[in-house]
Amino acid sequence: MKTLKYFLIIFIGILCSYNLYGQVSTYTADAVRFSQTDGGGTARFVALGGANVSLGGDISSISGNPAGLGFYNRSSWAISPVLRIGDFNSTYNVNYNDSTLNESFNNSNFGLNIQVPNMGMVFHNRFEEYAGSKWVSGTFGIAINQKQSFYNNINYRGTIEPDSVTGIPNDFMQNMLSPFIESNGELEEFTNRDEYERIFSENPYSDLASYIDLLLIFDLEDENGNLVGYEIDRYDFDQLGSARQTENINTYSGLTTLDLSYGANYNDKLYLGAGLNIHFLNYRQEKTFTETPSNTILNRYEIDEETIISGAGLGVTLGAIYKPINIVNLGLSYTSPTIMTMNKTQEIRMQSFFADGSQPESELFNEVPSYSFMIPQKISAGATFFLSKHGFATADVEYVDYESARFNSNNGAFTDYDGTKPSEVGRDLRSTFNLKAGIEGRLDIFRARIGYAYFDNPYNIDFEQGRDAISGGIGILKNGFTADLTYSLSRFNNPIYSPYQKPVIANSNTVNSQSNISNFRLTLGKNF
Repeated sequence: MKTLKYFLIIFIGILCSYNLYGQVSTYTADAVRFSQTDGGGTARFVALGGANVSLGGDISSISGNPAGLGFYNRSSWAISPVLRIGDFNSTYNVNYNDSTLNESFNNSNFGLNIQVPNMGMVFHNRFEEYAGSKWVSGTFGIAINQKQSFYNNINYRGTIEPDSVTGIPNDFMQNMLSPFIESNGELEEFTNRDEYERIFSENPYSDLASYIDLLLIFDLEDENGNLVGYEIDRYDFDQLGSARQTENINTYSGLTTLDLSYGANYNDKLYLGAGLNIHFLNYRQEKTFTETPSNTILNRYEIDEETIISGAGLGVTLGAIYKPINIVNLGLSYTSPTIMTMNKTQEIRMQSFFADGSQPESELFNEVPSYSFMIPQKISAGATFFLSKHGFATADVEYVDYESARFNSNNGAFTDYDGTKPSEVGRDLRSTFNLKAGIEGRLDIFRARIGYAYFDNPYNIDFEQGRDAISGGIGILKNGFTADLTYSLSRFNNPIYSPYQKPVIANSNTVNSQSNISNFRLTLGKNF
């Protein structure tokens, strides 16, 4: 086994710019992934579609609109565990002799994805000592809240047939060889090792393939047997035939904030609040790609990858809620841009399994120099209409300035796959308006809720994400104790994906996939 470690800035920049999501670049996909939030919070607010800008008296206000803390009249705590179950669908579009062969695959992941994404505590203080003041009370809250979960899966499979002219399948080996093929279709010849090693440094998958005997380096000699150069070619397997491809891509963790917020009540009419949001990003992706050729020499080869991105940043949230009349709340909140300091590591292991029992393998570990990402600002407005003591209807509209999303690096290590800087990801994105709405009905100690959220497409290119969520829940409130249970279903399209990190071009093989993630969230809370 050979282990390769690359720390050259140029190599790192190229490695990180591989196009993981087809026509959506790596940086653009990351910008959306790290900027989108479903709000999180307690089961109560999740059941209302995440609408909470004009509501209060809930632990979610600490991370949402801190003005809602002004509605508290006593101290309280709450904790919200969640169980997620994913239903994932994919279609592998294989282009073969000017036609497309589609193979669909459904993967229901019933593995237990259990987390405690929200917990918090509020401390209430009534201003009785200030006689004559219209400031009624103030409440301080501290909470941990997962604003976005990265839990997802893409799993596809398909068969690559040989080209009708060349008889060679457009498989992984052929793509790893492509940097060494000239425009006329002939293999490029190199006069010294530095020339082809430079190409290897720009194509780490090709480099790894050469260590496990998928690509071979041949010496070129003149008629006298003198070494005059080198040539890179794929292994000349007998009976090339077709190649069966499978890949499983899992992502985990999420974007979590530690929130410190304060909200105050002025004359039971105006509620003001402010919060400090400490962001913690933890993103982990695991990929396993397997290709099984139909030949008698090579059984299969595998590529295992793990990518970890971590980050931290600081932002603030300001909010206000006003009651023009007793049955109406109007809310407004502003979340500032957040500069995240990011770190990324990537480990790739490649191994081939030959029929003679040999199993050569090679590894690469890449540690990217620290860089930064700016989560864009958000502005939310909402209204709630109360139906006496029988419940209420609430709705929010949220503006997200995706165009201002930016990546930056002091050492200039990053460039995108088309040569542009990742700081310009905003060119592929557009600002959006998200809508959230919910209804709560009350009967004695019982509560019932339904909600819906629509997240507008943030991409300014030919891709429609189509992301929404439906929710419903029940709860009880008795003697200061609350118990709420909510089911929510989040549905979205994943960006078009191309195997082994190729850009999506004409006649390339692509994967279309959709994710439906069920969430069961329980919140237990108690006043004290």
